[in-house]
Amino acid sequence: MVNLENNALEKEKQTISFIQRNIDVITATLLLTGQITIIGVFVTPGGFRISIGGPLTGISRLEGKQKNRIANWFIDIIDIIIAALLIHDQIRVLGTFTSSKRFTLTVSGPIFGVSRTEPSALSQVNKEFNSFQKIVSQHFYVDPALVEKLTKE
Repeated sequence: MVNLENNALEKEKQTISFIQRNIDVITATLLLTGQITIIGVFVTPGGFRISIGGPLTGISRLEGKQKNRIANWFIDIIDIIIAALLIHDQIRVLGTFTSSKRFTLTVSGPIFGVSRTEPSALSQVNKEFNSFQKIVSQHFYVDPALVEKLTKE
């Protein structure tokens, strides 16, 4: 029974890894085709993360001031380096930052001082989510009518 459960968890993790890898390759392709570009850098204790976006994500493409060719060339080189790191699995897409009418992707990895993200089995995620809900409901009161109203919209 335990062996079957471990096999199921491993299969879930492999599926999630496959999806994550495809997201990385698609992101690299978008970088190489100029659809998205570096937007900024988030410096955190011990490392940094790179934010990328472009017209596909609702953000203007980063360009040098007054169409400066050297600055644009430098931005393109950075995009190529990020894409190469994604393709060679040195960095990964970690998540998104969403705001009104736009979003950016965040990439990083061990070479930037950020630990590698590993997939969790969906059953583990559900267990952690249920635990989170239980803790929040014990310490905070949320009006059910408000929740219902917000989820309908």
